[in-house]
Formats: sequence, structure tokens, C-alpha cells
Amino acid sequence: MSWERVKKFYLDEEGQGMTEYILIVLLIAIVAIAAFKFFGKKVDTSVKSAADRLSDEAGKAVEKSKKEY
Repeated sequence: MSWERVKKFYLDEEGQGMTEYILIVLLIAIVAIAAFKFFGKKVDTSVKSAADRLSDEAGKAVEKSKKEY
């Protein structure tokens, strides 16, 4: 193997962009997992509360529409 080929291989930046994107996606995934671990209970409680309220309102709307017909 010649020194020119080694130098060319060392200076080649062809795969650098993809590697940077992979590192960014990995960092975002780690931050998202940490956020879900930290805020998980609060978010779960809030989502369940909102779902219950929506379900109650939907039930009321259905009952109201049945009475109108």
C-alpha cells in the first residue's frame, strides 16, 4: 500500500456527513428518553385526565343528540 493511498484514505470525508446525522439523531433519542423518564408520570397523568374529560364530553354530546332525535 502506497503512502498516497493512505493519505487519500485519511483525507476522504465522504462518510462524514452521514456520521454527523447519526450522532445528532442519537443525541436527540437520548434526550427524549431522559425527558420521558423524568416527566413520564406527570405526562401520563395529564394525558389520562384529558382523555377522561374528552370521553365525558363525548358521552354528554351523544346523549344530547339522542334526546334531540
